[in-house]
Amino acid sequence: MASIIKVGDKWRAQVRRKDHPTQTRSFPTKILAERWARSVEMAIEEGRAGIAPPCPTVAELVDRYTDEVGRAKPFGRNKAGVLRMIRAHLGCERADALTPERLVRYVRQDRMVGGVTAAIDLSYTKTLLKISRALWGYPVRPGVVDEAREILKHMGLVDRSAERDRRPTADELARLRIWFARSKSLTPDILDFILDSGFRPPSEITGLRWEDLNEADRTIVIRDRKDPRRKLGNNQTVPLLGRCMEIIKRQTQDGPFIFGVNGKSWSSLFPRACRDLGIENLHLYDLRHEAISRLVESGRYSIPEVCLVSGHKDWKMLARYTQLKAKDLHRDPPAPPTP
Repeated sequence: MASIIKVGDKWRAQVRRKDHPTQTRSFPTKILAERWARSVEMAIEEGRAGIAPPCPTVAELVDRYTDEVGRAKPFGRNKAGVLRMIRAHLGCERADALTPERLVRYVRQDRMVGGVTAAIDLSYTKTLLKISRALWGYPVRPGVVDEAREILKHMGLVDRSAERDRRPTADELARLRIWFARSKSLTPDILDFILDSGFRPPSEITGLRWEDLNEADRTIVIRDRKDPRRKLGNNQTVPLLGRCMEIIKRQTQDGPFIFGVNGKSWSSLFPRACRDLGIENLHLYDLRHEAISRLVESGRYSIPEVCLVSGHKDWKMLARYTQLKAKDLHRDPPAPPTP
């Protein structure tokens, strides 16, 4: 007799028979779970136990992956959003029938994305298929994603993000401070804090808490700092360099957050300021780029120390935020020793 139990908002069916491998599947309704269990039991009774049940759809894989893997290791907002897109556009496809052509069409026509966004979608799709094959034994082929990726690379639709080298001038920063003097969200203090701290705007700025501030050590804890392997619980104590402590002391303690503002508007507010001021090709994230470049160029900090401030794990990740210019290598020769 099959075992059918409710797990969260899903129904899990399990068929166990002597001399046969245990088979388990999760379904959104009890009826579907019972129907699947009966088909497996009938296959065993008719001697067709060696015939695997039909491979689930991509939607079913996403649901099971979210239910089992996501519960053990909660997804970040970006990953959860990509999985919803995969389910919406590829959900009706049988997972074992996915082809490179279908994945290319998903990127070009369904999602209409390219570059890093397309690469991220493909990466999460491959992870979904790898887990489905290794953990649940479904006859899916993760390599189909690699084939699609090669096609998209050949078409110039999947690539690493372009490394920016745009840095603000002193005049541009001065004009931006004047423009943002009337803003209640992205203030001149916050602009200077980004430039001296090197923290990621807006998430790492707006998430800073008074309780995590250590005035004696001039440090603060950044909670859930970005990490490719583990973000939740990745809390990191970092130094407050330059004017950061002075800027913090100027803020009003009327809530748990040091900068009690909503950073969601910054992505539209900063470009508006640049348009009004006639500043071209400058992004808010370029201020973080500028901050990290200044640390490297100062010569006061080692690469590991700069990585502690920036949150990067190694030099390769940090390198894109610095630029070595050929003209800077023309240094004066050292003075000869005094006789």
